[in-house]
Amino acid sequence: MLQDIRIRQRDYLIKITQILTQELELEPLLWQVLQMAVDLVGGESGFVALFNKTIGWQIRTQMNLTEPEMKYIETYLSGVTNTSSYSVTSDMLSINMLIKRIRSLNLPDIADGMGIPLINREKLIGAIVIFRGYKVSFTPYERSILKSFTDQASIAINNAMLYSENLEEKMRLDAIIKSVADGIIVMNISHKVILVNSALKKMLNTGNLDIRNFYLEDILRFKSIDEGIPLSEAEAGGWPLNPDSKHTITGEIFLYNQDKTIPVNISYTPVMSADNRQIQNIIALIRDISKYKEADELKNNFISTISHELKTPVAIIKGYACTLNIVGADWDEEVIHESLKVIEEEADRLTVMINDLLDASRLNSGTLKLYKTDILLSETCTGVKKHMLNQLGDNDIILEFPDDFPFVSADEDRIRQVLINIISNAIKYAPGSDITITGSFDDSFAYIAVSDEGPGLSAYDLNHVFDRFYRSQKTSNNVKGTGLGLFLCKAIIEAHGGKIYVENRTDRTGAIFTFSLPLESSDEEKSQVINIS
Repeated sequence: MLQDIRIRQRDYLIKITQILTQELELEPLLWQVLQMAVDLVGGESGFVALFNKTIGWQIRTQMNLTEPEMKYIETYLSGVTNTSSYSVTSDMLSINMLIKRIRSLNLPDIADGMGIPLINREKLIGAIVIFRGYKVSFTPYERSILKSFTDQASIAINNAMLYSENLEEKMRLDAIIKSVADGIIVMNISHKVILVNSALKKMLNTGNLDIRNFYLEDILRFKSIDEGIPLSEAEAGGWPLNPDSKHTITGEIFLYNQDKTIPVNISYTPVMSADNRQIQNIIALIRDISKYKEADELKNNFISTISHELKTPVAIIKGYACTLNIVGADWDEEVIHESLKVIEEEADRLTVMINDLLDASRLNSGTLKLYKTDILLSETCTGVKKHMLNQLGDNDIILEFPDDFPFVSADEDRIRQVLINIISNAIKYAPGSDITITGSFDDSFAYIAVSDEGPGLSAYDLNHVFDRFYRSQKTSNNVKGTGLGLFLCKAIIEAHGGKIYVENRTDRTGAIFTFSLPLESSDEEKSQVINIS
């Protein structure tokens, strides 16, 4: 009879081994291991605890244990975590001490217990604990058969743990790749694509097309190369010379199956084998540099424009001053008056441009400050109107404010600067038309809307009019300016906690610039540095 039991246990052990090698999911595997261990030695309940040097013991699955029993076991193991010396002997001694304590409690469903360590490559990874509800001790043979079982189970559990770690790492890596704003391509050494992120597909406009298994050269087709050489040529020259080598190329590539191009900067990085002797994969990071190129073009245009804009008033001032200074010339009073008026206007224009340049510089360095006081915007607008009378020409400024318009906490000089910039634009782009300044408010904000009767703005201008150095292509040749005024307006209003935007009028042609300012601000905000980061 005993021989038959041992034969059945042996056959069961072989069957268990086959089952364990087929399961890679950790939680289902631990449950199967516990069930099999309990059945193998005729147990009735038990648990599997895994061990980690960082977090200690954790019960991962249990069978037929009551809630109070589980709470007692978990409390005991948490104490072991804080005092354990992290060796197989000491930790299993703690497990056996736990079994002894539970046995001494004389629980109705636990009369005896046995704990067997789970060891893989001489490393403790956990333990299986089996309980019986009847007072028959576990025999040396049962301990031996359970030890043989746990030797197999330890391998399977360790493999499942590695699988889970790899799966978690893959999911983490996938999440990182998906969240990166730049395009990413992972390819093998033959340049066959293994993985791409959604940012790349969006960048190249591939739609729902699965571009895995494509080759790099089929996806990234260069129209022109500004810097660097193609990856294949770099590899022919010996790249990578070391594991930290990177290869960078800048140029214009075609969108997928289209003639349209975008400027990009591509950085290739090798993924080496463990011994750093062979390339396993190549990662390409593709960055769309359209905005950077646009910024460079705007900056170049700005330098060209500002050179001309500064040169013009200086030349005019010098010309009139030289004329007035001609020896022996007898200028009548009207000529002298008109000449001095031109000199004054050009000097004012020069001062505005220089101040804008200084303010832009202060914004970049974080030294442009606000000094807030309580101001009445209707009075500020009235003062701006008087100040600009000489510039209005055929234009007229109409003020529309309710009698109960509230005070706001703001830097009056900076708000005047905003209003002057917006009105100056209206004068330049809508000559001869009325400029209406309307005030309104709600519970939180005061609003100032400056409307003109000019041609309005194109859809592209509406999206870029507040960009640094931006000037409308349609009118830049005819209208003077540096492209800094509205950029400064936006920075100033947002620093006050408000917003500024522009839209075209719907009642007639023209544009409406509207900005808001909060009605209240704390004392610590009265003096602050404008930060445009």
